[in-house]
Amino acid sequence: MTMSIGLNLFSVFRELNEDYFGTLEKVAEMGYQNIELISSNFSTGERFTDTFSLPVIKRNLDELGLKAFAAHEGVAPGKAIIDGSWDQIIEENAALGCKSIVFPMAFITGREDTLQTAEHLNVIGKKCKQAGLDFYYHNHAHEFKRVGETSFFDLLVEHTDPEFVKFELDLVWVMRGGYNPISLLEKLGNRCDMIHQKDLGTHVDPINIFTALSEENNEDTMKLYREFVKPTDFVNLGTGIMNFEETYQKLNEMGIVRYAIVENEGQQGNKFTSIAGDLKVMEKYLQGLIKN
Repeated sequence: MTMSIGLNLFSVFRELNEDYFGTLEKVAEMGYQNIELISSNFSTGERFTDTFSLPVIKRNLDELGLKAFAAHEGVAPGKAIIDGSWDQIIEENAALGCKSIVFPMAFITGREDTLQTAEHLNVIGKKCKQAGLDFYYHNHAHEFKRVGETSFFDLLVEHTDPEFVKFELDLVWVMRGGYNPISLLEKLGNRCDMIHQKDLGTHVDPINIFTALSEENNEDTMKLYREFVKPTDFVNLGTGIMNFEETYQKLNEMGIVRYAIVENEGQQGNKFTSIAGDLKVMEKYLQGLIKN
């Protein structure tokens, strides 16, 4: 299977907040063809589809030559996953041509809410499947917290139906959770055909953030992000610890991943310059592969 390069638009969420279509134009001009949408303006909380009509968004994407292959769709803080406006979300993304919907993060903190999350993901995944869309869960680091002989992530995999729920692995967050991304991809097989690619600075220590939690703080999973993850941890692709040559050689051999998606969370200089450089790095290591 040929891997295509994508860009998750969270990389430029501030720019989208200020100038939605102007930002998309710049993304297209630098050579990206495949984009993973984000749903809302993080400054106002409004969905972009409430600000601009679906036909206008679709027309602009088509004119710019941008393929919205997937969309990250979550729920408001404090709201249950199952209570999201999923019928509307599915309808809107289908109209934009998205074939996949990705749930970006569940704030699971223990075994019971992890199992409940899996149950809710199954319901939403079935709803997406019935509409002809794939549904994915996107990991961060906290899902890899151990619970006995397993982890929250393992519980999600075990208790979600492969027919309805797939996984979009963020390779660096997997590393920060203390797991090996390639080993996890091999375990997931066809349940993971989209990955997120970022890079982690060489100054970051420890890489596995669970080793930073003391025993008494181990119950507060979200403490990981409040105290042990910093915006400066993430750097432009090819400037950090990620071994791109080895990773993409193995990914090519596996032949499972359809989309390798840039997600630049760093704060180094101009964001457009950063993601333009990221695209060149991805093209280098996916040399000989088409981008769409």
